Amino acid sequence: MDNSKNMEPGIRNATVQESPNKEQRKKESRPVISAKVQTILDFLRGCSPYEADSIRVMVGYGTGNGDTATIEATDMLAVNRFLNHGLAKENGTSNEAVMKHRQERAQKLLEAVKDFVDIGQLCRVSIVLMKISSDFKAVEDARGHLQSQPAANVNRN
Repeated sequence: MDNSKNMEPGIRNATVQESPNKEQRKKESRPVISAKVQTILDFLRGCSPYEADSIRVMVGYGTGNGDTATIEATDMLAVNRFLNHGLAKENGTSNEAVMKHRQERAQKLLEAVKDFVDIGQLCRVSIVLMKISSDFKAVEDARGHLQSQPAANVNRN
């Protein structure tokens, strides 16, 4: 005797219908990284310390309205951290040495920002970056916090 005929009509159909639903749930519960997200992750992984935040701040400034006084303190800190990154006593302790290092880092930041803004916005970013990188108080703060560079990190940026 065929057992499928003895089963209630809804039972056999329910088992058949559960299978695709389980597969659908499995597919839906496994998030797949989209190409856009993967591109962002690749970009972030390629950034040096403090670079992503600094790019965000400078792009925001270039596309917005305002002057250096309107940049939030935390954003200003992020840019200054990027500009000071890699600065050590071995680079020199004079104002000129600190300024040179900050200007070189500002150029790197400007190069990174240029892909995200148009030419007019790039001019705005350039001006504000010049003001931030040459700010006397920020240069003095950087000089005051110079530390010796560990031997293992001598060639890192």
